[in-house]
Amino acid sequence: MGAPVQVFWVKRIDNTRLCRERDPGFLRETSALVAGTLVCLTIVLLCAWMQFEAVHAGYGLEELRAQHDKVLEWNRNLRLEQAALLDPMRIDQLARNRLGLAEPPAHQLTPLGSVPRGGTAPVLARTGAAQKPVSLAD
Repeated sequence: MGAPVQVFWVKRIDNTRLCRERDPGFLRETSALVAGTLVCLTIVLLCAWMQFEAVHAGYGLEELRAQHDKVLEWNRNLRLEQAALLDPMRIDQLARNRLGLAEPPAHQLTPLGSVPRGGTAPVLARTGAAQKPVSLAD
């Protein structure tokens, strides 16, 4: 078999002077497509921004948690140090060794609430004149 025969038809119509008409719905369809694409793109970008903000907030939260744990540990150490510094045995030892203090002799001790040897109770504070007590009902 040979090669197929090719036939070319010659058109005797001249279309060079014809103008194409614009499609009246083309502009409306194109603008609707562009608007829909912009809305979808806006939604996608908004979702991505929210996701990035959530990740950023998570990092910030973890940093604050680590800082909180560090402050709690620091507070615990300070409380232990305070308890060690307020230990009565330590204070007694510092008073004896560094300051040279000693226990007072027995004749210098006056128990609280007792009357000293002079027979009168010590007066801690005295006002110039005796005042009459003021009642709240007056």
